[in-house]
Amino acid sequence: MDKCSANADKELQADLDDDFTANSKKGLVGLSNLGNTCYMNSSIQCLSNTYELTQFFLQKKYKHMMDRKNVNPLGTEGRLVKAWAKLISEMWKGEGQVVRPDLFKRILGQYNITFEGYGQHDSQECINTVLDFMSEDLYKNDKKPYVE
Repeated sequence: MDKCSANADKELQADLDDDFTANSKKGLVGLSNLGNTCYMNSSIQCLSNTYELTQFFLQKKYKHMMDRKNVNPLGTEGRLVKAWAKLISEMWKGEGQVVRPDLFKRILGQYNITFEGYGQHDSQECINTVLDFMSEDLYKNDKKPYVE
């Protein structure tokens, strides 16, 4: 495991407070632009304001779906899901006005080289990639069926 991955795994283990406070921003935050990543920030804001998806992560309903024997080779071993949960928690339960999505960006770039650097990309492609990885990481069956 490279140093970047090891650091990311340590960051994923750190949990934020689980409760909303009087000062929680409830999603009304800005996102730091990391280079030319406004496409990613608009994707994050779009997905963050999808009520059912955000509630699924804020209520930690995803956790039981990640406990399985077989790792889906098409997913991220749950790392993107955990990074998304952490980011959503920071955006909705945190008290800062600006959130820096660098952990999420790092993990996204690690599993899809299109998003590895800090250049401009397409928001729709970013959304599709994020949702695809989430779908693969949260796939309910232990093994995907083989299809010819």
